[in-house]
Formats: sequence, C-alpha cells, structure tokens
Amino acid sequence: HTYVSMRSSTFLRRPLRGGGLFVLGVHQYDTWFGDRVFNRNLKAIWAAILTTYDYKFGVDYENPESLSSVHSRVAQRWFNVCGSNGGLYIKLGQSCQQLNHVLPVEFTSLFSQMFDSAPPVSSEAINRVFKSDFDGKSPDEVFREFDPNPVASASIAQVHKAIMQDGTKVAVKIQKPYIERQIPWDLTCYRFLIFALEKIFDLPMYWTTDAVCKSIRQEADFRVEASNAEKARIGIDPSSNSTTYIPKIHHHLTTKRVLTMEWIDGVRITDKDGVRQMGFSIPKVMDMVVKTFAEQIFLTGFIHADPHPGNVLVRPNPEMKSAPQIVLLDHGLYVEASEKFRTDYCKLWKAMVLMDTDTVRDVCLSWGVADSEFFASMQLLKPYRPQKKAIHVANTTIDDILRMQMGLKERVKHLLHDTQLVPRELILLGRNMNIVRSCNKAMGSPVNRVAIMAYYANRGTYSLNPLLHHLNSPASTHISEHNHQVNDPWHQIKWKAAYTEVLFRAQLFFIKCAYYSTKVWQMLNSLFGHKSKNFEELLEEGIANTIEAKLGFRINLDENGNAFG
Repeated sequence: HTYVSMRSSTFLRRPLRGGGLFVLGVHQYDTWFGDRVFNRNLKAIWAAILTTYDYKFGVDYENPESLSSVHSRVAQRWFNVCGSNGGLYIKLGQSCQQLNHVLPVEFTSLFSQMFDSAPPVSSEAINRVFKSDFDGKSPDEVFREFDPNPVASASIAQVHKAIMQDGTKVAVKIQKPYIERQIPWDLTCYRFLIFALEKIFDLPMYWTTDAVCKSIRQEADFRVEASNAEKARIGIDPSSNSTTYIPKIHHHLTTKRVLTMEWIDGVRITDKDGVRQMGFSIPKVMDMVVKTFAEQIFLTGFIHADPHPGNVLVRPNPEMKSAPQIVLLDHGLYVEASEKFRTDYCKLWKAMVLMDTDTVRDVCLSWGVADSEFFASMQLLKPYRPQKKAIHVANTTIDDILRMQMGLKERVKHLLHDTQLVPRELILLGRNMNIVRSCNKAMGSPVNRVAIMAYYANRGTYSLNPLLHHLNSPASTHISEHNHQVNDPWHQIKWKAAYTEVLFRAQLFFIKCAYYSTKVWQMLNSLFGHKSKNFEELLEEGIANTIEAKLGFRINLDENGNAFG
C-alpha cells in the first residue's frame, strides 16, 4: 500500500513539475522575445477573476457602503493593469475616463489620471519598422533630415519631425514595433473577458465588442488614418472660410505603420495663454471647435472620435493672420454614420429641443432603448425633463444611493432592452461629444454648446423638412401659382413645417437666455469675489442628479462638489 502511494505521488509530481517548468519557460520567452503577449493578457485575466470575486462575494448586501470600497479596490486594480500593460490597455483605460457619466466616481476620478503617453522606443527599433515598410531604406535615406528624437510618444506610435527631399517640413508617425503582434492577442483577450463578464453578471456588454475591436484595428492601420483625413477634408463646409484645416497627407511616404503628414505649428485648444498670445478670443476659438464637430455629427456623418486637446490645435489662419484656424490631427478613429442614423439623430436632437416626447420615444425604441428620457439626457449631457418635473435627490441618503446601485443590473437591462437594435455609431459618438463638452468646461464654458449642437441638428433635418426641401422645386412653384386653398395638402405641410421651425427657434432662444443668465450671474459673483459654477458645470450637476435618481450613481463629485471630469 505504501509503495503504491509513493508511486502515485511520484506520478503526480512529474506532470506538475513539467507544467511548472513549461509555464516558467513561456513566461521567460514572452518577457524577453515575445513582446509580453502572454504575460499581459494573463495579468488581465487574473484581474478579471479577482473582479468577479469582489462583486460576487465581496459586497455585503446588508451594508451597502461596502460597495464603495469594492469600487475603489477594483478601479485601482484595473488602473495598475492598464498602466503596466501599456499599448492598447492605455486606450482601454482612457475609455473608462470618457465614461464618466456612467461609471462610479471611484473609477472616473482615478482613470482621469491616465494619459495616452508612453516612453519612446529606441531609434534602432524605429529604424527596423521603417525599413520593413520601405524596402530596407532607413529614414535618413528617405528624408533630407530626420530627427531621431520623437516630439511625442503615445501608447501605439511616436512622432518625429523630418524634412522631405523638396524641403517640406513633415511629421512622421511611426508605429511601435510590438503593437502589430500584440493587437490580435489583446483583442482576443478583450473579447473573452467581456463575454465572461456578461455571463457572470448577466449584463448586456458583449454587443459593443465588434465595434470596439474594429475601431482599434483601424486605428493601428495608418493607411486608414490617411484615408479618413482625406475624406474629412472633403466634408469641411466650404462656407466656413477655411476656419477648419486638416493637414495634407503624403501618400507616397505612408504605409500601414508609417504616416507622413504636413507639419503644423499651433497650440492646444485648452492652452488659454497660448491662444491669447496669438491675439485670439477664447469664445471665438471654442465656438469654431464646437461648430466643427457639430457639422461632422449632424451634416456629414463622418465624425472624429478622439478630439482630445492634443488632437485639436489653434493657429493663425494662413489666408488671414488676424483670424484663428482650427487644425484637426490624428484621424485614426472615426465614426462613419449611416445616412439613416444621421437623419434619425438629427430628428432626435430636434425633438428633444421641442420637447416632442413621441418622436424621442419612437427614435429610442427603434434603437432598442426603452428609457427614452434618460437616454435623451445622456445625449444632451443635460437633464431632459419634458414634463418639467425636476428630479429631486437632495434628501437622498448614502444608503438610498448605494441600495439603488444594488439594482443597477435590472436598470441597465431595462435601458437597453434590445442590444441588436442599438446603433453601433453611438459607442464612439458619445466619446466625441463628451470630450468636446469637457474642453468647453475646461475653457470656462465660453460658448453655449447645447444651443450650437441643436442648431446644427436642425440644419441636418432640412433634407426631411418640406418647407426647405420643396420650396424651390417645380412642384412647389406650381402649387404656389395655381392653388392656394387652405385645404391643400402641400399648403398644410408647408405651414406645419413653418410652425415647427418657429417653435424650434423659440426654444433655442430660451436655451440661450438660460446660458447668458448664467454668464451674467458669474460676472456678478466675480465682482464681489465669489466663485460660481459655469454653464457646463451646472448642466453636469443636473445630469449627475438625473443619473443618481435613475441608477444610484453620484457621478464624479469631488470634494469641491464639481461633477464629471
């Protein structure tokens, strides 16, 4: 019996020892030669296991305050994973920051510290990537001058300044060598994690993965970025008098991993001192920025999905030095909205301004969204209250809020009752609008973002508006000349459209009045040495109240009472 036991234990020890040596060997190989593909994703899987345990077994349902400590622990864990893994995990962390109107404050306050920056790779590594894409030629052979020291380094690529053979200054964006090998593994791991978390928590999550993975693959292919830049340039409104500019792409020096574009000197839109030193007005610059992205969202449907301050510069307009010009950089991540989505989104915004609850509800239901009022608030980034019934939560206790979070799953499932119908455009569109909102807030809310967006949404519905669509058509001319009866169908449609337009303009006027009253109140307070919240901060406080009442989150309120990021 003892002999058999010894043989059994020996039999068990051998495969365990062999398995341990195999795992150790894979770990060492991956660390030194495999671009950390295995280690990074194993770390993410382990973090997901711990996260599942925390939310399944670490929350004391008799003590709702324990949920806050779990949020903090999980947020710190994933912040560390994203930071140490780098690459695409940095972008994952940034997406958490952009969800500051959905995620608890413990996540958003921490991930607001995560920036898309990373140490540059060596010039030797950059040369290898460049030679691989240019038939063995080095940057020094292709360009007259090439600065080996990057001017910027992010998670996926770094940018070098160079001069072409004809003397043209250019920016050369070169992908880091390990990204191409990491992407397939990272995205496979991402899909697995989201699928597992959806099954474990019974929440609609996996429906977003196809759109997210597609956007990441496209962002890592610089040929797609070059194509996006050209298409975006075509979509710029010619009546804007060159207020917006997109740098030229040098296609003969652009490959999948190398992008060569016109060099631009400018300052970030959030650099108040830099903008003022150029002699430009902050409200004028921010007005141009908001209008630029409103045109993309509501008129062209081809939308820059990553307009953070580093990607939006201000410079003197080459055609008129006394006027500012907005320059858009980094066109790797775009939303290409279908025409149906663009027109529906215009109708949604116009209906929200008109408080047309039937149209808002119909559009939301067609998109698989059951709670139209809450969804409208998330699109406006301000409370949507068609019945003018304010949501009061001032007397809500912390226990009430945390207990509401316990029922978050059912609320989210109700909000997205059919994820198959949800337009995938919404995933990245919200990112654009939230970044623009955040920039306007950082600048002190110099412009009425909501009114500008609503104005362009109305313009975007002109193709569906009989008053503007048919006024110059032969049919309308014939009617106007030969038939003016009150019961004429066209006559009725025309006046109904005119009435709707007047009503919309009136509502827009009230929105502007609310904005300017806030500005006057700010000025009066500043005269007496008091600080008051700007327009965006007031909207965010209202939307935080709305979310708190609906989901139980008190979004990103810091010790000063400021909402959002």
